[in-house]
Amino acid sequence: MRTPWCVLAVFLFALTISVCFADIIHLKNGRKIECTSAWEEGGNIKYVVAGGTILLPKSMVLKVEKTLVKKDEPETSKPSDPEEKSSAAIPKASSEQETRHEPDRKVKLRAVDSYTNAAVDLAEKKDFDGALEKFQKAYQLNKNEDTAFNLAAIHFILKDDWNAERYFNEVVRINPRNAEALYYMGDISWRKEELEEAQAYWQRAYQIHPDPEIKGRLESVGKERKAAEAFEKNASPHFLIRYDGGAADPGLVQEMSEFLEETYQELSNRFETYPSDPFIVVLYPRETFFDVTDMPAWSGGANDGKIKLPVKGLTSISEQMKSVLTHELTHSFVRFKTSDNYPVWLQEGLAQYQEGKRLGMDQSAVLSSLIQRNQLPPIERLSGSFLGASSQVAGVLYVYSLAFTEYLLDQHPSYQMNELLAELGKGIDFVEAFESVYQTPVAEIERQWRSEFVTE
Repeated sequence: MRTPWCVLAVFLFALTISVCFADIIHLKNGRKIECTSAWEEGGNIKYVVAGGTILLPKSMVLKVEKTLVKKDEPETSKPSDPEEKSSAAIPKASSEQETRHEPDRKVKLRAVDSYTNAAVDLAEKKDFDGALEKFQKAYQLNKNEDTAFNLAAIHFILKDDWNAERYFNEVVRINPRNAEALYYMGDISWRKEELEEAQAYWQRAYQIHPDPEIKGRLESVGKERKAAEAFEKNASPHFLIRYDGGAADPGLVQEMSEFLEETYQELSNRFETYPSDPFIVVLYPRETFFDVTDMPAWSGGANDGKIKLPVKGLTSISEQMKSVLTHELTHSFVRFKTSDNYPVWLQEGLAQYQEGKRLGMDQSAVLSSLIQRNQLPPIERLSGSFLGASSQVAGVLYVYSLAFTEYLLDQHPSYQMNELLAELGKGIDFVEAFESVYQTPVAEIERQWRSEFVTE
């Protein structure tokens, strides 16, 4: 499968160059969205772009600027024969016409190659805004399978699923056997909890290209579909909760929905990021949860892009459940802000910190003992998942993650953590991003932490 170059957590919607912009939406994160029109409605900002209307939470928006940008006229060529305008058939060009138009065609194709190469270079340099602009220009000059795929892929990277799906659909219309486009369309459907559609796309992709990754996704979505056949839904502005009505009380689900909306507002402010697409939350009976997710027995929840929780016997939301929901929703925010480019220890440290956990005396004693015996690996080495570890080892890793994350948040301005997550969202390596934000190598800050942590 083709893998997009990198990932970037930026809320960005692409517009073709033929659109006549009238308004500019200024987001609080410094980004701008150009659109044909924008207005406030029901506490939200709605705006129109080519192909539809999009909604943003008003909390994301700094201001809406009314402006006007001259419309770019598409390139056209005058027909050599007036009857060409209405003829359904394409007349065969004379050798003189071919000679005259051949240089123009070659110039256009060279321009497409130039824009595409420039876009790839910019993407490798983490300038995804510039890459998007260059891919758009290449597409406008020559709308074919490759230029449409490039545009779709970068929208997918930017988690702009609306535009990604639009262009992947165009790719499949041009070439119904493009397995890569079908794979990504399946992933977009899966994100939206459209499991039947996701399975259909992946089946088509697998028939064309029997890749083990596609096979794994098919097996996983098959389990999800079977488990969720009779599930009910609860929708709110930022969440879609799917649940087994026999295992989760509707009153509990509604209470959970209200708590999640409150927590969404808190985390939006904390991380200075405002996801607009609804988060998917799936509540399973306990046995079904472990069968669907393949999580270890010590796990209390899962987050693979969707929040998945085991629920059984609860009729109201407990404090423990609130902690689990906050923990898992923090994972979703960090995934969104970093575009899935993060070390696991930082993800787990932030999730524990946000749910209210702090290092206790017993935990401190365990870490102190490990440090003194030189049995605690450098934080940089904790790059893999904790899921394969035993419950005892996983417990130590979670404590380690919380302790170092807590130290960073206590000893440094909180805005630096958001800057670190934003840098990771550009696809930058963690060590490089950390030193850029904190102006000190992570190894040096860890050395300081260890020296203060160990008690004589």
